[in-house]
Amino acid sequence: MSTTDHLALPFIDAAQAQKHVTHNAALSLLDCVVQLSVSARNVTAPPAMPLEGQRLLLGTGATGAFAGHDGAIATWQDGAWTFLTPVPGWRCFSEADGVLLIFNGTAFVDVLSLIKAAQNLDLLGINATATAQNPLSATLNAALFNALATTAGGTGDMRLVLNKAAAGNTVSQLYQDAFSGRAETGLAGDDHFHIKVSPDGASWHEAIAIDNASGLVSFPSGAALLPGFRNLLRNANFGINQRGVAGTVTLAAGAYGHDGVRAGAGGATYNCAASGIDTVLTITAGSLILPVEAGMIAGGSYILSQAGSAAARVWQGTGNAGTGNYASLPLPVAGLSVNTQTNIEFSAGTLQLPQFEQGLVATSFERRPASIEMLLCQRYFQALQGGVFVMSWGPGNAAGYGVIAQMRAMPTAALVDTGLVYLFGVGSGTVSSTDIASFSMQAASVFAIAFKSGSPATAANQPGFLLNANLQFSAEI
Repeated sequence: MSTTDHLALPFIDAAQAQKHVTHNAALSLLDCVVQLSVSARNVTAPPAMPLEGQRLLLGTGATGAFAGHDGAIATWQDGAWTFLTPVPGWRCFSEADGVLLIFNGTAFVDVLSLIKAAQNLDLLGINATATAQNPLSATLNAALFNALATTAGGTGDMRLVLNKAAAGNTVSQLYQDAFSGRAETGLAGDDHFHIKVSPDGASWHEAIAIDNASGLVSFPSGAALLPGFRNLLRNANFGINQRGVAGTVTLAAGAYGHDGVRAGAGGATYNCAASGIDTVLTITAGSLILPVEAGMIAGGSYILSQAGSAAARVWQGTGNAGTGNYASLPLPVAGLSVNTQTNIEFSAGTLQLPQFEQGLVATSFERRPASIEMLLCQRYFQALQGGVFVMSWGPGNAAGYGVIAQMRAMPTAALVDTGLVYLFGVGSGTVSSTDIASFSMQAASVFAIAFKSGSPATAANQPGFLLNANLQFSAEI
């Protein structure tokens, strides 16, 4: 009896008796092979109670009724095992592990293991649906790109290449939150490297730009980590208090309390309290101004921040009559004029660790050493408490002495309460601010006070001392 070339199905011979037997045998073989699916693979021993039509893929070392049929398809038909020998190209589905297999001439192998290249795909979605806008889409928790080692024929290197068509285009990596942009790195519209961030996916701030020709780094929004004098406000932790104000401080318009703090046009009332190593001011009425000297302002964009609750406004000019509306902080300020006195004015609320700096990004509070802050404050105001100064009392009644630090400009001098003058061979007397006739600077840090004639006595070229003199020198702006 002859058979078909591929499935070895029996032909019905001419004048064959019981043709139905041959025909039914061929149908049984077709039923076994067409849409081939096995309930298990790599089986080596027959099951004790096989089911009619059950198909198994035999493994190596088959025993019992399966002996000598390694790699064959075994099917239980009409109470007996029938064995089919696969040929290259047969496909078989393994029901137990959900794998599609194909016979390569030696064994059945996983179809996916035969896929070595997928070329010119229009769309590819991994756990996602790819679209024309995103032809490669993947929904994953992690992805790994591993270098091919030299032992596997590779170089051991790993480079992920992103290429754009021309300099004016963009090639970048965009980081999103709920599909709204928050950060982007790459070549954005030119061939320089940019890093920018966004709070809402609409407005963007460029943080870092690296020039591709020189490698120079710039910070378009300001540098958050550059050390030294970022904060243009002096005594911003309010630790220096040369005037000795305490408790509830009430100031007239333009008057100073803590160093670097003066009242606005409506005066000010505030309380001060320690908070760790800092001092917190609570403004209960009026406003407080923190002025910045003109020479400290380079112009452009600045930002104001603080840890307290008081709203603020920023205006330029002299005096204490501010303009503009108060706003919550952090407060960006653009378009400030260069070399112009700039005033930071706070309304009612708490004032704690204010900082005014260049750029549009508020950075952490800059804490400077107390000795440096004192020098900054003494540029504008100095208080010499209980000093003892050598005097030369004579025509013009002048008393000379040295001042701790050179000041911003020629200061005005004042005596707080009274000072005691003692002249050798003459006696003693008291003087106050009303007795000062003139004040002048003799050298970079040496000044002279001329008292009015007869205060306290008249004597020619008589040496002596000025005792317990609480002197104040002010060059405030």
